[in-house]
Amino acid sequence: MPTHARRTTRTTRPDADATALAPDRPADLSAVDDAPLASTGVPSPYALAELVLGRTVDWDRVAAPEALLEEAFQTPYQNLFDPKHGSPLYLGQELQDDGTIVRKRPELAHGDEGGEKTTDDKRADADALAGVRTLAELVQALGPDAADRIPVRSAVPTPGGTFVELGQGPTLRRRLLGQIFDIHDIDMLFPPVRLGYHPDGLQWQDVGRFFDEAAEFFDPVQGAVGDCYVIAAMSSVAWSMPYTITDRSRAKAVDNQRFVHQIGFTGGNGLENVEVSDSVLVYSGTTSAPYARSKEPGEIWPAVYEKAYAKWRLGEPTDFPAIPSIAGGDPSIACRALTGLSDYRQWHTSFTAAQVLSTIQAHSVDGRTTTPMVAWTHGTEPTPGAYSDATIVANHAYSILGWMRRVPPVLVRDFLVRERLVGPVVRPEEVAAREQGGELVLGASPRARAAIVGALWPDLVGIPLRPRTYVILRNPWGSTPGTGASTASGTHQARDVDWWRSVPLGADGVFALEINAYHRLFAGTGGAA
Repeated sequence: MPTHARRTTRTTRPDADATALAPDRPADLSAVDDAPLASTGVPSPYALAELVLGRTVDWDRVAAPEALLEEAFQTPYQNLFDPKHGSPLYLGQELQDDGTIVRKRPELAHGDEGGEKTTDDKRADADALAGVRTLAELVQALGPDAADRIPVRSAVPTPGGTFVELGQGPTLRRRLLGQIFDIHDIDMLFPPVRLGYHPDGLQWQDVGRFFDEAAEFFDPVQGAVGDCYVIAAMSSVAWSMPYTITDRSRAKAVDNQRFVHQIGFTGGNGLENVEVSDSVLVYSGTTSAPYARSKEPGEIWPAVYEKAYAKWRLGEPTDFPAIPSIAGGDPSIACRALTGLSDYRQWHTSFTAAQVLSTIQAHSVDGRTTTPMVAWTHGTEPTPGAYSDATIVANHAYSILGWMRRVPPVLVRDFLVRERLVGPVVRPEEVAAREQGGELVLGASPRARAAIVGALWPDLVGIPLRPRTYVILRNPWGSTPGTGASTASGTHQARDVDWWRSVPLGADGVFALEINAYHRLFAGTGGAA
């Protein structure tokens, strides 16, 4: 099992000023990164599970990845993505009554207080529950927490009764987290303030090329640190401003085998350049990274950029910054840091869905954003089941790639019209297909075909259709896209500078979310321009 290293205590809220970000950091940190959204950030469950399991996992070859995550975190999959369920993904984050997040090093039960339960312990727990006959006895058997501290996961009426699923109270949950994360994991994820970061079980190593080809939006994949805000910003910059992510390097030795990269970040002090080497953190004896990595095998630019950002934000003078200490930040500020543009944000409580869509459209051409845009979710789901039903992650940052319109399927006399893409612009081949009477119907009779064509061209029959507008988003985990009735399948067509690109929806964390659902499920929209 990789062993590991305490992190700086960071207490934040959405309106916190920079000096409240990390009181034990250098006094001039506010001049470096004045992030008002310093609570936004949740790690990738896949990378964090590898740390907990003590081994790397080829997730593409796992038959049931959700089941493996449940085993690693001892938590139902649908409860992993919201801190209100006590999810291990939000380790060190405390959800406040107002929905904001406070970050600090967790105090878990280890050693004599907790540890892995023995078979006898589990048998005793089962025996205690088997003898329960009343609700009061059940609460007593569940542990030391009062009834009002034990969450109800679900309650379903049954004939003559109610089927209830209960979660764990905070005391038992704390003990469980102590079983999932040992003291070495805690020290690795919450390191102390000191020069250099060298946790047990990890090593700094050059494991690949800066670029495999060029920077692509799907390259950055987040790791076991809650820095989704900067990984999402990297993806947005690579997509909207592809010439911004560059490799500026110089040799460090006569054999041309050692190089350093100069990367610039813009903050309160203006543009500042930092130099970092190709060495990135990997598990000892492997080439597997616990933190940011690229989807392209052998490519390291996302890891090098994450390392450089950590060195800049933390003021680290060595080549070995404590990357876990950058957990929590503002994705709009990260867009500014990467581009030098001015950051902006729209809180959805202050703007309508139409106004938010107008902002996205104003920063897009031909369905693709032309300046980096990001979105962030609420600290917890706005209504019960809202996030679990849609596979949206609370307190998380996403990239915005653009927008699109679609005409949904239409039923005319029991004949289904194939779903047809209507893009933000009308492409020449689409015009030609319409003028030539392109095939739009599956198995319809001539009479039904005429009715459907009239629905698609209202000037013929006068039957209008209502297109649906979607925001195109990417989860920086490179997986776990949004799902449900408010999402769309297929591909997103966008003009990538001078060619039309088809972006698969539902792959690499990319999904299309209907604008009203987006406005409701996400807390804000922002970026840099």
